[in-house]
Amino acid sequence: MRQLLKKSNSKETIHSITAITLLLVFSIVGTWLVSMAALTVVTAQEIYDQLYEYSRDFTDSVSHFGLLDEFYDRSYSRYGYQYERPDFLEYQMLYAIANNSSASYYTGGYYNFDDFSISKERHKLIRNISYKMETAVLFYDADGTLLHNSDRDTLYFDYFTQEEWDAGRDTTSGLHYGWIDISEGKNAENYKDDPYLRFRTMYAGTHNLMDIAAVRVEGYFEGNELKPVVMHYITETMVHQIVESTDQFSAGNNSFSYIVSDVDRTGKLEWQLQFDRSAEYNGRELITVYIEHPEMWNYTGTPLVYRNEEYENLADLTKNLGFSHADSKTISTEDFRQTSIFELNNLLIFGGRVYADYEGADYESSGQPETEFILVTAIRSNPLTCSMSALRNVYIATGLFALLLLLRLRSMLKEHLVQPVSDIVNAMEDGWANIYHPDNAPTMWHEAEKLSVCFASEQDRRRMKDNEIIRLNTALEYAKAAEQNRRQMTSNIAHELKTPLAVIHSYAEGLKEHIAEDKRDKYIDVILSEAERTDGMVLEMLDLSRLEAGKVKLSRDDFSLVELTRSIFEKLEMAAQAKDLQIDFNFPDDFTITADESRIAQVVENFATNAIKYAPTGGHISVTIQTDHSSTSFHIENDSEPLSSEALSKVWDTFYRTDEARSGGGTGLGLAIAKSIVDLHGGKCSVRNTKSGVEFGFTIYR
Repeated sequence: MRQLLKKSNSKETIHSITAITLLLVFSIVGTWLVSMAALTVVTAQEIYDQLYEYSRDFTDSVSHFGLLDEFYDRSYSRYGYQYERPDFLEYQMLYAIANNSSASYYTGGYYNFDDFSISKERHKLIRNISYKMETAVLFYDADGTLLHNSDRDTLYFDYFTQEEWDAGRDTTSGLHYGWIDISEGKNAENYKDDPYLRFRTMYAGTHNLMDIAAVRVEGYFEGNELKPVVMHYITETMVHQIVESTDQFSAGNNSFSYIVSDVDRTGKLEWQLQFDRSAEYNGRELITVYIEHPEMWNYTGTPLVYRNEEYENLADLTKNLGFSHADSKTISTEDFRQTSIFELNNLLIFGGRVYADYEGADYESSGQPETEFILVTAIRSNPLTCSMSALRNVYIATGLFALLLLLRLRSMLKEHLVQPVSDIVNAMEDGWANIYHPDNAPTMWHEAEKLSVCFASEQDRRRMKDNEIIRLNTALEYAKAAEQNRRQMTSNIAHELKTPLAVIHSYAEGLKEHIAEDKRDKYIDVILSEAERTDGMVLEMLDLSRLEAGKVKLSRDDFSLVELTRSIFEKLEMAAQAKDLQIDFNFPDDFTITADESRIAQVVENFATNAIKYAPTGGHISVTIQTDHSSTSFHIENDSEPLSSEALSKVWDTFYRTDEARSGGGTGLGLAIAKSIVDLHGGKCSVRNTKSGVEFGFTIYR
């Protein structure tokens, strides 16, 4: 069997639980991945449809946010206002770009599309998401010249001239409109090279410039674009400090009712320098303008590849596609359709709109109205990524469920199939040892249960054979030990009887031969003494034999062990005095025990006699009795040489005596008889070396 197992183990095999784990991983995880992939694609398709519908309306959304239609619709008060204030029309274009080329919080280049209906119609695990779609907004004039592009970081505002500021005309909205290109230094490696870093940092943190109370710019205009040379700013915090500390602004307990220009005229405001390039400037005459609460956008588009061409961002792609042509006053819808991409992981839609005064046109004389400007939009999204974001909780929940299912199935297979088989194999490998306990094992499946039953049956047969072998071996060992004990006993008896018989024989021969007739009485006394000694030895041997055979019937007497001990030492008083021994008694209050009084007296007398016999002259003996609710102990210690390890282990053997014991006489059966008596009482005997001598004792349990 072992050779076959070793042969089979020589091949590299995989453990069953490992194979089961791998199969479960491939099946459950594989099923989960396929299911999640299918769910993701289905969800992405629905999100795609919604994104597509929204993307188609993006151009109208830009126009609506910029209020651009109001300039060409007679139902609005702004109809035709672009001719009177072209700077205001341009401001609205910038406003439209800022609010449609930004995410929520106005982080440029993205637009948030939230509250997908799929979140409400499907399952609670599907999240309401706010997905960023990259956008681009461009304005062209009628000749196809680019006016404004969303990828250019821009600060736009209404402003006041120095005269208007000094006159305190900043009580209403700005009288003029303009903008500043703040793209300079945007990607500078050294932040000190970015002159507009403060605006960008503030905008990134709060998504607005509300803390900027006013900006003072010295520069010049090119159209409506302001070219700054020197720029200062003040914050709302700085203005509030002046207002709160000045009495003229505190009237009516409303310290926030103030005009910034009035606060500036107090002379207490300290304008902070943003940058100063006057030393480098040598051009036209500069003017000073004041801007209150400017607005901006910060475009953060990402690179993309379109038709194997790489572009910096979506706005760059839209600009390079050339939707506005110098020789065309209109844009065909087909132009946008041909360039759009409709893919599940990349939805790219372009749109456009031509602005012209159709209501004020004279169709009879001039035909179609002249194009005034063109709006071009682009929107880019990834429905697949959006779907994955929406299904995040589904992935987590189902993934955890799949993991728990995998672990549970693995645990069940291991518990009910693999482990029982493994236990049986281990038991068989270990020589059919009893290491497998089917009674304590969990419920097994049919095959494992059947294997367990067969194993238990075979194990029982082997156990019966092993028990029989053990029984026979035990009987054989017992017989060997009994034979050895018999031989030892015979040898000891022969040895013990040899001396008294030899003495009796020699003295009897002397009497027969009439040798030393004058000592006849002495010879007879020796013969009688040796005969009595032999008789006593035989009686002790018979007594020991009956004790070891369990043929002695113990009586149940209630007696005082303390009184019994005192009476025994009174009988031995003469022997103790002869050796000038000091005896100390450590006894508790008197109490009774239930035992065979005569036999216990035999034990105590044996211990006491030995203690007196082997104590040196002038020595000390200590007798201690202890009792509690469960046992009673007797200990006697005398001053003597300590016993060797061999003597301590053999002191209870029959006929065993140390050399000193042999010189002192005795049969060598007393301690063996004492131990047998205590054993019959269910107690135990003890012997140990102490600091001053040797202590013998016994304990009887109640």
